Amino acid sequence: MKPKIALVTGSSKGIRKAIAIKLAKYGYVVYITFKSDKRGGTQTQEEIKKVGGKSQLLELDVCSESSVKNTINNIGKEYGHLNVLINNAGIEKAKDIENITFSEWKAVVETATNGIFLCTKYAIPLLKYQENPNIIVISSALGERPDPDFPAYCVSKAAANAFTKAMALGLGKYGIRTNTILPGSTKTPLWDSLGGNNLETWNNFAKNNPMGRNPKSEDIANAVVMIINDQSNYLNGNFIYVNGGSHLR
Repeated sequence: MKPKIALVTGSSKGIRKAIAIKLAKYGYVVYITFKSDKRGGTQTQEEIKKVGGKSQLLELDVCSESSVKNTINNIGKEYGHLNVLINNAGIEKAKDIENITFSEWKAVVETATNGIFLCTKYAIPLLKYQENPNIIVISSALGERPDPDFPAYCVSKAAANAFTKAMALGLGKYGIRTNTILPGSTKTPLWDSLGGNNLETWNNFAKNNPMGRNPKSEDIANAVVMIINDQSNYLNGNFIYVNGGSHLR
């Protein structure tokens, strides 16, 4: 039996790390990638080893065509196929339109848009005609309900959502399913750079959530497993909110 292979971009920390570990627990050989945080990627790999999983660690810049091609070629040479692509990589800037610089804008938008384009484009030959192949885009409700304090991030996630729809229509003929997960406000290292260490802020998030708590990285990882499950093999082009229902507020 061929091993199941998963590529999780930007999987050195937070939600991405949790997804990589969860997939390893479910028997996938997981390709962990990092751009600058090699230490975090190594820690993810060590945790996967602790749970008896298998992984490979690769440096990847999702905005570099040559870097993406090299990563996909490495997977192809090693295994010849790919079962799951998790398009995770992204950055965020908490600056409104008057304060964000053009270089910051480009960094946020290009990482999300160019990143999912390149990774998907070059992964398709390895995904084609595999048993239950999946592409999952990790997006945000801000792509549908924008926040003026995060314009670049909102635009990048709106583009990611549109990309999911286009790929669901275009890649279904190969048996490839494309779906999006939209997490709620999840306390991860990403929030540290945004000043998100304030306990009162997180208590207010939980208080305003219909289920009275904030999502955990594990919740998003569980949603990934639900989507790629063989019994879910007719889910395509869906948007799964993992936020306790807060998008309905």
